[in-house]
Parts: sequence; C-alpha cells; structure tokens
Amino acid sequence: MHSSSYSYRSSDSVFSNTTSTRTSLDSNENLLLVHCGPTLINSCISFGSESFDGHRLEMLQQIANRVQRDSVICEDKLILAGNALQSDSKRLESGVQFQNEAEIAGYILECENLLRQHVIDVQILIDGKYYQADQLVQRVAKLRDEIMALRNECSSVYSKGRILTTEQTKLMISGITQSLNSGFAQTLHPSLTSGLTQSLTPSLTSSSMTSGLSSGMTSRLTPSVTPAYTPGFPSGLVPNFSSGVEPNSLQTLKLMQIRKPLLKSSLLDQNLTEEEINMKFVQDLLNWVDEMQVQLDRTEWGSDLPSVESHLENHKNVHRAIEEFESSLKEAKISEIQMTAPLKLTYAEKLHRLESQYAKLLNTSRNQERHLDTLHNFVSRATNELIWLNEKEEEEVAYDWSERNTNIARKKDYHAELMRELDQKEENIKSVQEIAEQLLLENHPARLTIEAYRAAMQTQWSWILQLCQCVEQHIKENTAYFEFFNDAKEATDYLRNLKDAIQRKYSCDRSSSIHKLEDLVQESMEEKEELLQYKSTIANLMGKAKTIIQLKPRNSDCPLKTSIPIKAICDYRQIEITIYKDDECVLANNSHRAKWKVISPTGNEAMVPSVCFTVPPPNKEAVDLANRIEQQYQNVLTLWHESHINMKSVVSWHYLINEIDRIRASNVASIKTMLPGEHQQVLSNLQSRFEDFLEDSQESQVFSGSDITQLEKEVNVCKQYYQELLKSAEREEQEESVYNLYISEVRNIRLRLENCEDRLIRQIRTPLERDDLHESVFRITEQEKLKKELERLKDDLGTITNKCEEFFSQAAASSSVPTLRSELNVVLQNMNQVYSMSSTYIDKLKTVNLVLKNTQAAEALVKLYETKLCEEEAVIADKNNIENLISTLKQWRSEVDEKRQVFHALEDELQKAKAISDEMFKTYKERDLDFDWHKEKADQLVERWQNVHVQIDNRLRDLEGIGKSLKYYRDTYHPLDDWIQQVETTQRKIQENQPENSKTLATQLNQQKMLVSEIEMKQSKMDECQKYAEQYSATVKDYELQTMTYRAMVDSQQKSPVKRRRMQSSADLIIQEFMDLRTRYTALVTLMTQYIKFAGDSLKRLEEEEVIINSEHPVNIKELEMSSNYSVVWESKTCFMINLCGR
Repeated sequence: MHSSSYSYRSSDSVFSNTTSTRTSLDSNENLLLVHCGPTLINSCISFGSESFDGHRLEMLQQIANRVQRDSVICEDKLILAGNALQSDSKRLESGVQFQNEAEIAGYILECENLLRQHVIDVQILIDGKYYQADQLVQRVAKLRDEIMALRNECSSVYSKGRILTTEQTKLMISGITQSLNSGFAQTLHPSLTSGLTQSLTPSLTSSSMTSGLSSGMTSRLTPSVTPAYTPGFPSGLVPNFSSGVEPNSLQTLKLMQIRKPLLKSSLLDQNLTEEEINMKFVQDLLNWVDEMQVQLDRTEWGSDLPSVESHLENHKNVHRAIEEFESSLKEAKISEIQMTAPLKLTYAEKLHRLESQYAKLLNTSRNQERHLDTLHNFVSRATNELIWLNEKEEEEVAYDWSERNTNIARKKDYHAELMRELDQKEENIKSVQEIAEQLLLENHPARLTIEAYRAAMQTQWSWILQLCQCVEQHIKENTAYFEFFNDAKEATDYLRNLKDAIQRKYSCDRSSSIHKLEDLVQESMEEKEELLQYKSTIANLMGKAKTIIQLKPRNSDCPLKTSIPIKAICDYRQIEITIYKDDECVLANNSHRAKWKVISPTGNEAMVPSVCFTVPPPNKEAVDLANRIEQQYQNVLTLWHESHINMKSVVSWHYLINEIDRIRASNVASIKTMLPGEHQQVLSNLQSRFEDFLEDSQESQVFSGSDITQLEKEVNVCKQYYQELLKSAEREEQEESVYNLYISEVRNIRLRLENCEDRLIRQIRTPLERDDLHESVFRITEQEKLKKELERLKDDLGTITNKCEEFFSQAAASSSVPTLRSELNVVLQNMNQVYSMSSTYIDKLKTVNLVLKNTQAAEALVKLYETKLCEEEAVIADKNNIENLISTLKQWRSEVDEKRQVFHALEDELQKAKAISDEMFKTYKERDLDFDWHKEKADQLVERWQNVHVQIDNRLRDLEGIGKSLKYYRDTYHPLDDWIQQVETTQRKIQENQPENSKTLATQLNQQKMLVSEIEMKQSKMDECQKYAEQYSATVKDYELQTMTYRAMVDSQQKSPVKRRRMQSSADLIIQEFMDLRTRYTALVTLMTQYIKFAGDSLKRLEEEEVIINSEHPVNIKELEMSSNYSVVWESKTCFMINLCGR
C-alpha cells in the first residue's frame, strides 16, 4: 500500500517539475519545443542564417549558467536525500518504521530529470565549442555517479524493511539507470562519450543494465500488479499503475514540434519584389499546414495517464498554434489584392488550397482534442480504480500472517470492511468498463491503450477476489492457531498456578496453624477431584495439537534449514509457474515474508506470494507443547500427594505439641481446680498423641529421624515437669492478706473520685443564666473549689500507688497482682480524665464570661445607635436642615466604622469558646449547652449592627435625593412666585389709573393682551414646578416610610416601644404651597381674561361717545351727565378688578 501511493505521487512530482523547468531559450527561435512528461525528448534548436557569433555566445553562456545553477540545486537535493536516508537507516536499526522513502524517491527522480536536461545542454555546449564545456561535462558525470551511489544505498537500506517496496524501488531505479545510460549513449557527442567513459563504465556495463531492466520487467509481471499475464497485449501497453515508471524503462514520448510560420515582415529585407514575397509567404503557410497535418496524422495517444496527459497538454498547445494561424491566413488574403495578372491566378489557387487544407487541419485538431479528452477521462478513472485495487492487493499480500501478528480480530474487522468496499467499488469498476466498451464501439483511435486498461482492470479485480478467499482461509486457520496456543497457555498457566497454589497453600512446616491445616486437608481432597476432572481438557488439547497449521515458516526472521511442504489455497498462473488450488508444493526459501520461493508439483520454481499458501499440520511446536502440558499435569498430581502426606504429619505433630504445651502451661491454680483422677488422664493423653505422630510421619518430608528422637525426649521431660507442679500448690496464701488491704484503699479513692466526677458533670450539664454575669462568676468560683479537692485526692492516690508498686515487685508471681494492678490503673485513668475535664470546664466558664461581657457591650452599642436612628426628626423643607441631617448621619457612620472592633473582639471570644466546646464534646462527649445561645445572640447583634450601618447608608442616599428634589423645586417655584407678584402689582397700577380717552384705553388693552400671552407661556414652568413638587413629596414619603419601618423593627427587637407624636410631613406642606401658587396663577388668568373683555367693550362705547361729542359742538346738560355716568361706571368696574386681584 505504501509503495503504491509513494510511486504514484513521485511520478506526479516528475511531471510538474519537468514541465516547470523547460523554457524557451530565445524569442527568435524558429522552433518552439513543447516539452512535458517524465521522459527524455530529443530537442532541436536551430538558428536562422541571420544569427551571428555574438548572439550564439550569449545563448551558450545562458545555457552554461543554467547547467551550473541546476547542478547546485541537484547537489542540494542529493544532500537532503542522503540525510533522510541516514535517518531511516538509524530507525531501521532501532526497529522503528522508516518514514522518508517517498521523500528520497522524489529527490532521486527530480535529480534524474535535471541530469537529463544537463545531458542535452552539455551536448549543445560541445557542439557550440563552448570554452568551459569540458568542466561542465565532468561536473555532470560526477552528479551522475552520486545519483547511482545514492540509488544503490537506498536499495540496500529499504530491502531490509519491506520486500514489495524494495522490488518496486529496484524497478524504478533500473528505469532511471536505463534512461541515464540511453541518454548518455545516444545523445552525447562521441567526444563527450569518450570523456565520460572512466566515470561511467563501472555502472554502465551490459550486465548491470540487463539485470536492472530484466528485474524491472519481471517485477512488473508478478502478481503484485498483474497476477495473470495477458499475452494479447504488448508489455509496453500495459499501463503503469504501480510504480510510476514504464515497464520498458523510461520510454521516449514522441511529441509534436511546432514550427512558427514565417512572418511576412521577415521577408521584406530580401531582394524580392512584393509579389515574390507574397508568393513565398503563402507557400510557407501552405507548407506549415501540410507539416502540421502530417504530424497530427502521425501523433500518438499515450499508454498511461502521464503520457496521455502529456499528449493532451501538447495537443492543446498545437491546437492553440493552429487557431492562431488564422491571423496569417487573413494576412495572406489581404495580400491577394496586391497581386497582378501574371501571378494572381497562381496565388489564388494556392490561397484556395491553403484555406481548404487549413479547414481540414483545424477539423482534425478538434477531433483529436476530443479523442484525447475522452481518453484522459477514461484513463484517469481507470488509473484511480487500478491504484485502489493495487493498494488493497499490496495490503493483503504484505500482511503478516506469521505468529508475530496476533491481532486477528482487527484483521477480521478490516476484511469485513474491505468486502463492503469491494461491493461498492464493483459499481465504479463496471461503469469504467462500460466507458471502455463505449469507446471501443465508437472506434476510438487509442484502442490498444483502452483494451490494455480494460484487461488490467479485469485481471486485477479477479486477483483481488482470489486474495479475499485466501484471507478468509488464513483468518480461519490463524484463529484456530492462536486459540490453541491461548488454550495451551491457559492450561499451562492453570497447572503452573495450581502447582504454585499447592506449594503455597499446602506447603507446611511446624509453624503452620493446626486449624488451618485441618481445613486444608479437607480442601485438598476436594481439589483432587477437580484435578482428575481436568484430565479431559488435557486430552482435548492433545487432539487439537495435531490439526494446528505452521506459522513459523511465515516469519522471514526464521530462515528454513530444509524445504517443507505447503498447500495452495488459490489458483496462481505466471509465465514460469502455474499452481492450482489444493496443489501440494514445496517451500524452498522464506527469506522474504511476502514472497516465497516455491517449487510446483511439476518441478517449476518461482517466487510466489506467500498469501496463496498454507503450511499444513503437523505443527511440532503445538504437539510438543501439548506433551509438556501432559507431563506438567502428572507432576502436579505427584506434588499434591506429597503435600497431603506432609500436612497430615504436621497435624499430628501439632496435637502432640498442644498436649506438651498444655502441661507446660499448667500452674498451681489450674492444678487446684482439677480432681485427683484427672491428673493421670493428662499423662495418658500425652502418650496417645505421641503414638499417632509416629504413625503419620513415616513418609513425611517435614520430620527427620532426629526430629522424632528429640520429640521423644521432650515428652519424657514434660512428664517429669507435671509431677513437680503438684508440689507447688501451697505458696499463694501468704500474699492474699496484703492484697486485700491495698485493694480496699484503692476502691475508697475510686468512690471519692466518682463523687467529684458526678458533681462536675452535673455542673457541666446545668446551663448558666443567659445574661447573668454574677452567675457566671459564681460558677467559676465553685469549680475552682472542686479542682482543689481533686488535687488533694490526686496526692492520696499517688501515695497508695507507691505502696502497690512495692507489692508488685515483691510478689510478682502472685495471682492477685493483676487484679490489683487493674484496679489501680482504672483509678489512675479516671483521675487523669476527671482532672483534665475540670481544667477544661474552668477554661470554658472563663471564656463564656468574657463572651458575656463583650455581648453586653456590643448590645449596648447597638441599642445606642438604634435609639438615635429611631428618634423622631421630620424632614423640613429647608436646605440647611437637610444638610444638618446628612452631616449627623455621616458622623454616625464614621463612629459605627470606628467601633467595629467591639464585634471583632466578640467574634474572637466566640471562636475560643467554640474550640473549648468542641474539645469537650470530642474528648468527653459532653455537649456545651451555653455556646449555641451565645452564638445566636452574637449573630443577632451582628445582624442588627449591620442593619444600623445599612440604615445610615440608605438615609444618606435618600437625603441626598431629597435635597436635589428640593433644590429643583425651589429653583422653579421662586421665579414663578416673584413673577406672579410682579404681574399682580402691575395690574393694580394699570387698573387704578382711569384712561382719559379712547387712545389711552386702547394702549392699555394692547398691553393687557401682551401680558396674557406671557401668562400662557408660563404654563410650562408651572407644570415643571408641579413635577418637582410631586417628586419631592414622593421622595420624602419614601424616606419617612423607611424610617417608620425601621422604628417598628427596632421596637419589636427591644420590646419597649415609645409613643411618639405625629408630625406633619414637609411633603404635604410643599404640595400645599404649590397648590396655592397654582390658585394664584389661575386667578390671574381669569382676571386678565375678564379685564380684556371689559376693556374692549368700554373702548367701543368710548369711541362712539367721542364721535358724537366731536360732531355736535353745542354741549347740552344731558350729554355731560352721560359722560359723568361713564366715569362712574369705569370707576366701579376698576374697583371690582382691583378687589379680584387682591384676592
């Protein structure tokens, strides 16, 4: 798989690199070289007769510079390839998979392409007699030697890592060698060839070339690519889909050469007439069309994807040149006008022929481009399918079926996935085959290439299906192989573990427990039954061992010492060998894991993929392993019998030793409790146990003869010891009187201590009065008295302890000593515990006393500020009053921040009290009944203290808002109040002055109308003042509500509410003040409206009266009276208006 992908990528890189390095040497060339593809193309660079030496030298210098530049590039790539090869060589030595094979192959191919171009360029330099040609020849020869040396080293290194990759690498390198040899042999000038003879001779011998070519051809015909050789097609037509190299080395692609047609302008400098120039021009165009037609008729189609792509790209350039030729044809048509009678007919005939030939050429070019496109589409798809099939084939052929590869489950999954992929690929391959059939039905010109690809796909598809059958057989046999060895390993492990378990569990000595041994003796009998039943499993393994195949010969690291028989599991046909399924062949050499040297039943010998064969039973390793397991089973049975005898002997020994120990452990006290007849029964039991031991230890490996003799001596000594014990029963009565005296004193102290303990626990479990500081001091005093009483009791206990210790030393063997010592230890332990509890309780009382003091101090502080905050102090609508309240609150907040230390001290004392409370509960299991109350009280005080702080902050924030609202209200209220007063004053003055005539009254009326307009404009200010008044009222009410809420909370906590008088809120005052202002504004509007109406009527009447007066010069009494009546009416109306303004 890796080799296929590597080679295909490498060939792609060759195409791209070669195409990019070829450029035109000069714009004045008459021949344009269309060069693409991986092979060497004979280039031809010709210059016109008009070229001169300066131009030639410049061109040769450019070629020499290019050779030197490309030589440096080639040397750098060889250095990189050498470094990568050394890295892979180290990996291979360390057992790690190499990584740089594809990269190195790419470097070699790139260097080989550069070298081919160097050969062409050097030949040009030699033909042109360039002065540095010999030096460049030597440099090119040196590069060629370095490439060959790197190729040999690469082949040597990678032949150790992967067989298929090595063969394909050899094929690729052999093709490079042939190409290089042919390039040097055919292209170089004889003088250049003789100059390179010494450096090229070692690697250019006929044997090396023949072997390289033949090995390449042979590997191309092996089943790694085409398992069944198809004789109907030449080997050169078999597409190269494996290594990216043609089977016949590197062939030469015959690409079309495009000669640029002469330009008419190039003929003007000759000594020709205009008509002669036109005739020569049209003749050259006709010759160009004929030449291109001949080249199109002789063109090739390519045998693989790279060559098809090269021909397609080449033809695109050709077709482009043919289409561009139309401009020259148009120029020739224009020139027809310039022709005169003698030559015009001939020119017209040639022009007509040129047009018809060009139309034919253009049609041929289009058809050829269409055929190349369809061929490229088919070859691309076929190549992709062949590459995929080849990759899968290489994976299966290269798969390691030896015993080293144990992951058969993974292979099963992969094979199932491969079968699914094959089902999917079948449709793709069928569609490609249908394309091939359609192209053949359409008589495609590249029939040979299409048939070759179709045959290769059919062959490769059949081969991959056979490989899948082989894989299924191998999976089945390898699964049985590994299952057998797994079962054998399990059996071996089971028997080994059983043996170890018998040795570990049933191995015994004199230190083994008798009870454990008795149980083990019973278990061993049950285990024997299981061991006998396991014999059937061993027999089953013996039967399976005879059917297991051999996998060791598949390991190339285990070379065969002699040939072995193998069996074919699929058909395999090659030129040199033919094998059918189930044929019995001979494996002659397994040095290559993927390919074996096999001898067929007919005697033919060839390298065949190892996947096609299985190595049949018997497997000596499996049979030997089964025999070893059988022997191991017998050894386990023998070990069990020995262990069983040893355990029985040790059990009898234990019974004997127990009797001996029982007698040795006897003392005067135990003898006193026994009846006289029981003494003889003890000695009889001892003798009976000794006789049983002698019987069970005859075959035991635990006891020797000397051990049995020593035990007999111990039995005799034990009998003598028991007789002497009877004489020692009279020694204990003397010590009982002293014991009774001391035990009574100890118990007396114990009673006193228990009394003190009861009093102490009673005090601990009696809670203190919650807020009574005097009670706490009294309890501390009482507890200190109890502690002094405990200290006196402790001194008495020390005295009696000294006396008891003296008695213990004098009567150490007395039976009463342990009882007295136990009583004394209990009293000492209780004394320490009670004394420690008393000390801890005193510390607790002192700590609670401090907590109580701090709690009272903190509570007094909280009540102080709660009282201050609850004092009734209404918000007055005065800026200075609000600022005073804010200043007072800020001072309180500063004081509150400074007095936080009181609560910190309370928290510290609570922590100490909690530590002591926890210690009492942990050590003495006594719960502190006072701490929880004090902790809850402290938490309440902290919460109230935080409420004080929050209340101060909230009031400060609210008062700042109230101050702003009051400022906005005053800023709008005072201007409006002043303006209304000013308008009222002005209005009184205006209305107090009686107008003398209609003109004066008209002037006053105009002034009043203007004033009304101004009053209407003040309406928005009145609305703004109302908004600020309402805002101030809402803020003050919120503040007062918050104050009342906090006061109610404080009253509920302190439980001493004080009746406070209700004060009028400034919010109501501000609202009332604004309402008065609005009433005045409304009255002013009404006044002005009525005044303007009255003044208008008066003005109308006055003007009428003035007209009458002016028309009648005589003045009568009645008219004067009427004038007097108008004045009276005006004065009465004026008084009414003044009174209305006054209101």
